[in-house]
Amino acid sequence: MGTESIHTPQTYLLQEVEKNIKTLKTKVNSQKKNTKRIQFLSIGLGAAITLTLGLSFESIESQQQNIALLLSALLTAVNGWSTIFDYKKLWHRQKSTLLDLYQLKNEILFTMSLEQQHQGKWDDLFKRYQIIWEENGTEWRSIVRTIPTHTSSRVSPDPTQEN
Repeated sequence: MGTESIHTPQTYLLQEVEKNIKTLKTKVNSQKKNTKRIQFLSIGLGAAITLTLGLSFESIESQQQNIALLLSALLTAVNGWSTIFDYKKLWHRQKSTLLDLYQLKNEILFTMSLEQQHQGKWDDLFKRYQIIWEENGTEWRSIVRTIPTHTSSRVSPDPTQEN
């Protein structure tokens, strides 16, 4: 979005909030889908292991053990993936930020509808916008710090650059 579309600080703030809402909605939906996929996969693999070990077919008993072992390894990998990327925590954090942005957008639109617009009110709204992103970034950094790293590379603490 070019600077030619920014006419006032008020329209700038509204455009930024709307842009971030659009971006976060996509991320929230993606994290929610990833969370559900991991949960269903974990439950499905656990059930398959139980059935494989619980059913008894004499002619394929050794194959059942191998299948159960393979399924157990897959379950371990899925749960490890879930622990490393913690889609549920990301989903909840992004959803919370999204709800804060929706509330801020409502306040911006209401303030714009008033005939008397005081600069102090706009300053307060912009400060709220900054606080929303500051809280989002702080939580994101705390999530990143809990991920064990075995290399010297660091993850960028910029919450707008995450998946």
